[in-house]
Amino acid sequence: MTRKYRLLMTALLAASAAAVSACSSTTDGAPSTSTSGASSSAPGSEQPTKVDHPLDPSAYLDKPCDLVPQTLVGQLGFSNPEPTGADSAFGPGCGWIDVRTSHSRNFNVNIQVLKGKRNGGLASVYKTRDAGGYDFAEPTDVSGYPAAFADTQDRRTEGKCSVYVGIADDLTFSAGVDGYDNAQDSCDAAKRIAAAVITTLQGGS
Repeated sequence: MTRKYRLLMTALLAASAAAVSACSSTTDGAPSTSTSGASSSAPGSEQPTKVDHPLDPSAYLDKPCDLVPQTLVGQLGFSNPEPTGADSAFGPGCGWIDVRTSHSRNFNVNIQVLKGKRNGGLASVYKTRDAGGYDFAEPTDVSGYPAAFADTQDRRTEGKCSVYVGIADDLTFSAGVDGYDNAQDSCDAAKRIAAAVITTLQGGS
């Protein structure tokens, strides 16, 4: 287990605990690779993380593979979904592989509910970056919902991109792809998948 992975897990668990505490109180396209990295988004410079129209993913915690419509899965050239299960360190999720290529082209989605606790929302993604768990976290949006590109290593130029989307003030889901050609292709695909998840959660198809 690497030091960065330990930092990421510690930050995620801390964010989950903070979210539980907070609940008890009363109170388009890919980013430019020339400006990517932690230094491009200093603490406090992010877009607002408040979610105006929260979405409830509870119906999909036991069937995360249903979050992505089969039509889109087919259009992207993927098949063979593999659910990760509720015990995944990143929450209930599902992964797909591309059967048309010989290399490991894949994508996954996860809902950040860790052992029944929400992760603290998009704000926790920035906190995880500030704690050293992510190399970068850069603001974006998906279908009008606040989001951020983030990962433990910035490999977007290598075709690996992950986006976290705030669907409630205290909850995100993630969509990540790997094996694409470059940053533009990978991050466009990640956002396309994330947009489809939002449509599903909104009751669309």
